[in-house]
Amino acid sequence: MVLIYICIFFLGASIASYINATLYRIEKGIKLSTLLTESSYCENCKKKLTWYELIPILGYIYIKGKCSKCNTKVNIYYPLSEMFLGVSFLLTYIYSLPFYILIVLIFLFILSYYDILYREIPKNLVHILIGISVLIFIFFNLNLTSFLFTSFIILFIFLLTLIMKKSFGLGDILVLFSLGLISNYKEYLILFWLSIFLALLYSLCSAVIKKRSLKGLKIPMIPFITFAFLLSSLWGVVIFDFILNKIYF
Repeated sequence: MVLIYICIFFLGASIASYINATLYRIEKGIKLSTLLTESSYCENCKKKLTWYELIPILGYIYIKGKCSKCNTKVNIYYPLSEMFLGVSFLLTYIYSLPFYILIVLIFLFILSYYDILYREIPKNLVHILIGISVLIFIFFNLNLTSFLFTSFIILFIFLLTLIMKKSFGLGDILVLFSLGLISNYKEYLILFWLSIFLALLYSLCSAVIKKRSLKGLKIPMIPFITFAFLLSSLWGVVIFDFILNKIYF
């Protein structure tokens, strides 16, 4: 059983590593024909990476977070993102979540990459995510109550954005709408408020560490929405019921 868990974890981590490398190469303008054939290398000194340096997470630890030739630091985002998707695959397997949760998580993972890097997300990927969510809603999660509840929350977010200005971007709203289609109302409430709480916590920590004002601070919301979506899919109902019991009893 432990061996199965390890294999599933590294499957997710390997997919994350491949996605990161592919997106990076696309951003650098590398031809699509070479995406699958060109070996990975250090961007600074062009040293080709060995097979053990390419092992997700472990490779980063082995080289101590920097190129073994020129000592250029490797962005900590890569091992952390590999860890996240590896853990996501493992938890999805352990808790027997529907397979479409992983598909949505992979899309959110890709959107998080762009949001962290550019503070914006590609419209075409958002549209694909909405299309996938609609199909999931129709074939697996047809619940009118959840749909109406999601619509109400999205309207609330939209009005909040108009009032507070840029509290959410249009892309964030569309992503939240798509996730609402595949979540029940308990999971969605936890997803919504947890993502806001995590983003606020990040903002406060960032302001303290960097000694700067919160005013004008741009926060990539998609990574927090992604993390909150995973947690709400796993324990959203349990957390909701626990909070409700604490309020009324």
